[in-house]
Amino acid sequence: MRISTQAASQSALMDLMRAQRELYESSQQISTGMKAPDLKGYGNQAETILFARGALARSDNFVDASKRLASRLDVQDLALNEMSDAVQDLRLALTTNDGTFLMNDVQSAFSRFTAAINTQFNGSFIFGGTRTDALPFTADTIGQVQGAADIADLFQNSAKAQTGRIEENTTVETGFLASDLATELMEIFARIADFNDGPDGPFDGTVTEAQQNFLSTEIGNVIAAFENISVALGKNGSMQARLENAQRSNAQRSDYLTGMIAGLEEADMAEAATRLAQAQAAVQVSALVFSDMSQVSLLPFLR
Repeated sequence: MRISTQAASQSALMDLMRAQRELYESSQQISTGMKAPDLKGYGNQAETILFARGALARSDNFVDASKRLASRLDVQDLALNEMSDAVQDLRLALTTNDGTFLMNDVQSAFSRFTAAINTQFNGSFIFGGTRTDALPFTADTIGQVQGAADIADLFQNSAKAQTGRIEENTTVETGFLASDLATELMEIFARIADFNDGPDGPFDGTVTEAQQNFLSTEIGNVIAAFENISVALGKNGSMQARLENAQRSNAQRSDYLTGMIAGLEEADMAEAATRLAQAQAAVQVSALVFSDMSQVSLLPFLR
């Protein structure tokens, strides 16, 4: 009879090594919460994980960009509402039978409107178009508007409005140009100042028939300017609503991708704990068997 312990000893050693490897992997899963330390450990699921990570990164980038855009649209909405109120102030100033304080009220409406048109967000002028580092409108008084050779010279905005990502893959114009919003109104301010300085002025005390006729005409022009601002307000509100919808959809997409990646990468802690306990027991048994096999001797059989 041939007696050999080499094969049995080798088998016991292999069992011990497998148990130790299982113990190590289970311990790593418990400590890291991940199924594997790197993508190589995920086998054919690695490509899916990489794709999901990329999609999640793009989604997160859109979230960051959309938050900044939402804040800018909020500030833009406030500025447009301020302009709308300033135009309303001007209309009310012109609907008077007493011109004593009319020009003061007109100047007040002008100051309120120009402060809004030069609104800044994070240090950038929001109505300057792509030129965000310069005052979109440079006149401080109606007299400066009145004295300008061309009202267009008072505007420093670019010809192109600002853009933003309303949806993840959709970039559209989200801003307005100061010149588009204010030129018509500045012409009204200039005409009022010219009339006040002309032969039928100044406005002081009860308005005359000529003054009343002039004011009635300009009220109609102010209403047209008001409608222009109202259109901008409506467009801004529409963009805000569209952005909010996109943000909700993107949040759902991010949640789905996060859950998908977690399902692929994260270990089942209960299962890992069970495997750890089993591996610890297997290591103990394998080590005992290997120890016994290492001490086997032929001497008892040779006696």
